[in-house]
Amino acid sequence: MAHIPQVVKSTDNEWEFILPKEFSNEQTLQQYTAAVGMLDTNDVFTEVILKQVIKEHPYHLDAYNHLSVAFRNQEKEFESYLVAEKGYRLGKECFPKDFQLKNARLSYLNSDNRPYLRSCHIWGLELQFNEEFEKAIEVFDEMLQLNPNDNQGARHLKLECLFALKDYAGAKHLLKNYPGENSIEFTYGKLLLAILDGDKKNAEKLLPEAVERNPFVPAEIVKKRHTPPPGFLEQEMTPGSRDEAFEYWHDYSDICTQEEVIDFFEETKKVWSKKKK
Repeated sequence: MAHIPQVVKSTDNEWEFILPKEFSNEQTLQQYTAAVGMLDTNDVFTEVILKQVIKEHPYHLDAYNHLSVAFRNQEKEFESYLVAEKGYRLGKECFPKDFQLKNARLSYLNSDNRPYLRSCHIWGLELQFNEEFEKAIEVFDEMLQLNPNDNQGARHLKLECLFALKDYAGAKHLLKNYPGENSIEFTYGKLLLAILDGDKKNAEKLLPEAVERNPFVPAEIVKKRHTPPPGFLEQEMTPGSRDEAFEYWHDYSDICTQEEVIDFFEETKKVWSKKKK
């Protein structure tokens, strides 16, 4: 008989997962820990071991989460998509009939909630990779509803999808919901929207804050050729770095390559070039 996580109400609108004790028995824990430890290093090993865990525990959501990543690392994109979807759907099955997403909270601070929230994250990413942006936004909205503190950065992924759909009204609404946000996605997001609106005055006003956040993005945008910096992704991404600027340009290339965007940064070169280190 499959061991199934239970989702119970803890306080008014707070819910929490109760994971089966069998998930943390010695054998399962050793297998799972070994598999995750080899992720990105030996993904074939990770795949084999996580399949064993899933065979024994069909509702072990984190096994699906990491198996999806192992498949994508091996460029098995179809398998990665299917496993991410299955993990997310199985997580959905754990919720009781009286659960209502509209008012519910599922805190990331509770470690037992994380497997499901991770399954949302990974499934949303798979949808985004496959350009199913509307469906991805639905998943990211679910994450933001359940965990408003957004420890996983769902708001940033949602913004990428909105830009990909050219839903600039939706992007503006999202940005307004986080007035104090100073991430590269949000500071440059506000700037790009002002440029696309033809609001040069507001764009020039927003430029210093964006450049302060990362001074290398404007130079990346006006380049004729875009190649990764030496050692790109070989170490942890540093905020404000050239690596981060290149990654931002890559993620938002459809917007950054528009003529009016390039023209704006060419025209303001005297402003932003002073900030480059």
